[in-house]
Amino acid sequence: MRIGALQKTSLIEFPGRLSCIVFIQGCNFRCPYCHNPELVLPEKYLPL
Repeated sequence: MRIGALQKTSLIEFPGRLSCIVFIQGCNFRCPYCHNPELVLPEKYLPL
């Protein structure tokens, strides 16, 4: 499992509860509306 990012604190995903969000790299769905394309194809979005 390749961890792409970590959000230590979030109040959005589970209303009324504190949560931690782990973003996993390498999804193979290629959805056109993806909010995290840099996690799907990390080699295409290299940091500058």
